[in-house]
Amino acid sequence: MNSGRTVFAQLLDFLPKHEFNKCIERYQGHRR
Repeated sequence: MNSGRTVFAQLLDFLPKHEFNKCIERYQGHRR
């Protein structure tokens, strides 16, 4: 494992930006 880096940070590097934004919009939509 990479010390000092979270799994979430690694996912941000791995996932395309537009895919990540779609997930954020989806979760925020459920929350409201």
